[in-house]
Amino acid sequence: MRHLIVSTALLVLAAPAGAANAPPLELDSLYRDHMVLPRQGAVVSGRAAAREVVTVTGFGGAWKSTADKTGRFSVALPDFAAGREDSLTVSGSGGQRVTLGDVVTGDVFLCSGQSNMQLPVTRALNADTVIANAANPALRMATVAVDPAPAPRARLASEAAWEAAAPSTVPTWSATCYFFGQELQRKLKVPVGLVHASLGGSNITAWLSPAASLPDYAKQQELLKIHAADPAAASIAFGREFETWWRTSGGAGEPWAATPAALSAWRAVPDVEKNWEKWEVPELAAYDGPVWYGASVRLNAAQAAQAATLELGLIDEVDTSWVNGKPVGFTSGAGTQRAYPLAAGALQAGDNTIVVNVIDLWSFGGMYGSAPRQLRLADGTAVPVKEWRWQQPPPAQKYPPRAPWDAMAGVSVLHNGMIAPLGRFPFKAALWYQGESNVGNPYQGLLTRLFKDWRGQFGNSMAFAVVQLANFGTRAVQPVNSGSAQLREEQRRAVVNDPNAVLVTAVDLGEPTDIHPANKQVVGQRLARALGVKLYGQPGSASGPMIRSAVADGSRVILDFDGVEGGLMAYGASRPLGFEVCAASACQWADARIEGSRVVLVDAASARTVRFCWADAPTCTLYDSKSGLPALPFEQEVKRQE
Repeated sequence: MRHLIVSTALLVLAAPAGAANAPPLELDSLYRDHMVLPRQGAVVSGRAAAREVVTVTGFGGAWKSTADKTGRFSVALPDFAAGREDSLTVSGSGGQRVTLGDVVTGDVFLCSGQSNMQLPVTRALNADTVIANAANPALRMATVAVDPAPAPRARLASEAAWEAAAPSTVPTWSATCYFFGQELQRKLKVPVGLVHASLGGSNITAWLSPAASLPDYAKQQELLKIHAADPAAASIAFGREFETWWRTSGGAGEPWAATPAALSAWRAVPDVEKNWEKWEVPELAAYDGPVWYGASVRLNAAQAAQAATLELGLIDEVDTSWVNGKPVGFTSGAGTQRAYPLAAGALQAGDNTIVVNVIDLWSFGGMYGSAPRQLRLADGTAVPVKEWRWQQPPPAQKYPPRAPWDAMAGVSVLHNGMIAPLGRFPFKAALWYQGESNVGNPYQGLLTRLFKDWRGQFGNSMAFAVVQLANFGTRAVQPVNSGSAQLREEQRRAVVNDPNAVLVTAVDLGEPTDIHPANKQVVGQRLARALGVKLYGQPGSASGPMIRSAVADGSRVILDFDGVEGGLMAYGASRPLGFEVCAASACQWADARIEGSRVVLVDAASARTVRFCWADAPTCTLYDSKSGLPALPFEQEVKRQE
């Protein structure tokens, strides 16, 4: 594919003198040089002067529309053949013009989720060879910068520049998204555009629009409105909610209001510059959860009368902080310096207490680093905060609430900053790889809500491809309840109930000690296969064997599957592993036998439900003999014949 060279993209020409006060002609965030323009349903949108006529020219045609009274415009384009290359010029009747260079027509996909979608190509298997062979001008990606926002943005805060695949560009690209696009482009032989917007550790609630979060998260939305206008006031309001949660969930006392005398009963922090896993304290050596830190600092009357900033350095990962028993701030993110403003009157002559609740979500936790922990007073002087102490809350208090503006566990903030600014761009499909942060909580309803929410923005025809969570952790030696398995099942049910969604599983691709498996090539290939079948009519099964029914037949249970192409087979043994039959509250391993495209469970007369691959890290060996795809994990009610 040749590469067009066009002068300057986003070039706004000078307007006539009479239009000197006209607002600038702006295109929405994804309309940039080197973009992949959707070959079907493309709409060029942006902002101009109110009622201004806007003309789009390129690809041998010209199309017009008129901006509304607020200046918003959208110009619908006809369908194009894939692979056409040209520049695209957008002109306003007031004389301004924007030109985009090196535009190619194709299909565009949105890739989103948490860390397994965010994981870069450099972390994937065989990365060196992958990167060295990445050159492909027909495959392009725009990466949306992480930007939690308390209210929906009209435009991205940072430009998402389009890049063509090359050894110099793909190392930082999302690996799952890249391997999907690479495989799909190879199959279709048409340009493929990828827009990547994800954040590691993020909860699905952070990706719902404000409207879609209601009514469940109405209180959080009110706090977000406060935060948008006055972050300090919002932090104080959230601190009060934290205190209410502590009292109503059985917390002992009020640690945030500890006096210097009470702090003396806490244990001394061995080294405030080190994460608590490095303190050589046995109960913290591998601890994830909250720990209370506290210290006191003495001020004279002149110091106490001033406004100040509480500087706490780096904290891994989440903190809620108090001064003299009053909340002053909340921050999430291990690489963020904590600095909380204190109004005049917040401090007092004599002893002042500083208490911090720190939540560690995984790996290392606590305060760390050499940055000073201090009160920086308005007159420029700094008073060190030393002799920190700590205590661990009881197990019942393990995970306190998080502020709604928390990028990972908040509500709507990632949608506001990273999805809303994409406008009504006509994506062909969205790829969704998320769920680890929702394990242990209901998920199906939220995923169904996300489908509807994003289609309301990007178009009802947009398909979804969902990645079912990978196996991770210790393998089960007997049937167990599993939060990860339950979430996989809720992913499956949400997709089954949606006629324009597909599911691919990663349950056989995980690693025991790493929640971020490196084999993103196969995940991408399965996604390309699933959407190739769903959207482009390619032959075969989109997802592989998926349970259709479980029917009792005497002492046996007959399992029928959709998506079987060549018959079922088991690896490593003559019979498949991973099946359980459950009666009342107890489950036990089932003796399973393959009969063509069916599985028969024997000695299962008491079964009320059947489970397969039901563990955090299950061992399951059932595959399709033609496609090579694994059977998807499931829980299925057993039907009994009348």
